[in-house]
Amino acid sequence: MIRPYLLIAFLQRAHGVHGEIFAKSLTDDDARFAEGMKCFLVRDRDHMPHGEVILSGIRVTPSGLLLRIKGCEDREAAKRCCGSYLAVSREDALQLRSVDEYYTGDLIGARVSDAVRGDIGELTGLISSGGGELLVVRRQGERDVLIPFLKSVIRHIDLDVGTISVELPEGLYELYRKVPD
Repeated sequence: MIRPYLLIAFLQRAHGVHGEIFAKSLTDDDARFAEGMKCFLVRDRDHMPHGEVILSGIRVTPSGLLLRIKGCEDREAAKRCCGSYLAVSREDALQLRSVDEYYTGDLIGARVSDAVRGDIGELTGLISSGGGELLVVRRQGERDVLIPFLKSVIRHIDLDVGTISVELPEGLYELYRKVPD
């Protein structure tokens, strides 16, 4: 869904004692994070920001980003930021290169439906794999379904409504969830 703020990371947990925060990037390029970058804290992806912050340090690690926020100097201050999304205003975001590209933050929260199975669940994230991106689709009480983000699978994306229509390859759904008899 298109929002006035573009989600760029999720602040997961405090790291160490000097105020670093382990973050999951929601962008395709971690080089987009820069010292001095003005960002907003958003508690829930559908709400307005509850705070403005400046990034004062960025370290890229094999398991994600370690971010420092100006004024966040210890573990307790870092913990207070955790559980929030980091966002930038849409006007400050890098422009997409083609109509077939999407901001991950715009896709998160979309309802995913299959041509045969109907509603599969909510898109909660994307995973980069060796062969491309995988959509992580969650429905409470069931296993997540991982769907390849390929033109042959994705039939239509409607950001205004917040829906993604897919046509799952035969047998993919059954890898993750039981099919009623």
